[in-house]
Amino acid sequence: MRVLVTRPEPDATATSNRLAEAGHEAVCSPLMNISFEPVEDLGPGLVQAIIVTSRNAVRALAQSPVLPQLLELPVFAVGPGTTHDAGELGFHGVMKGTGTAAGLVDVIAAHADPAGGRLIHFAGYKLAFDLESALREKGFTVDTIRCYAAQRAEQLAEGASEALRKGHVDAVLLMSPEASKTYTKLLKQAGLEAAAKSVACVCISKATAEALEEFGPELVRVADRPNSEEVLALVNRMAEQSRP
Repeated sequence: MRVLVTRPEPDATATSNRLAEAGHEAVCSPLMNISFEPVEDLGPGLVQAIIVTSRNAVRALAQSPVLPQLLELPVFAVGPGTTHDAGELGFHGVMKGTGTAAGLVDVIAAHADPAGGRLIHFAGYKLAFDLESALREKGFTVDTIRCYAAQRAEQLAEGASEALRKGHVDAVLLMSPEASKTYTKLLKQAGLEAAAKSVACVCISKATAEALEEFGPELVRVADRPNSEEVLALVNRMAEQSRP
């Protein structure tokens, strides 16, 4: 399959390489640009555990001077990719969630103590789910530290626009509701809505798929679970089904 990869770097390149290994052809057009803000201070009070709900939060911590203070703490990670990256960074007690911030609430409640000290959630500026409020309702003290920002791309990459215009794209990977909204906006801006209607939209979640309603693509598929591995598995299944 010919697949449009819309993830920000470095995930765009990593995903493209995975697709190539599976026999697919990838073209990249990141819909978000990520800028990191190193964390300088954790604030006052005992910290019992940290929470990371994206791989970008882990990347921000890798650049932060507070990292040595955190490595011995338990970590609640949203899904497999974030869990892997936290382990690679040197964290030992990493507990994996179900793939969504909402699903992480029960994992934290089962393994942390509301009286045991603060939880620190390292996150970006735009959150799809208010994890802090959900945990506060369960009695936890939570501080959210913003450590990265995502800025929308202003246009599709030239190679991606050309591939869409010529009908050389079979599927597009969309990894968040924000990505779906940006994709729709940039298609309209480039006059590519009609050309992209027949491109299958492969979405990481139901919310990501629902964000495409304004565009109305002909085929929308949602991964079985909200993580990148399942998205790639879905692409492979779609490729198998399309073979004569």
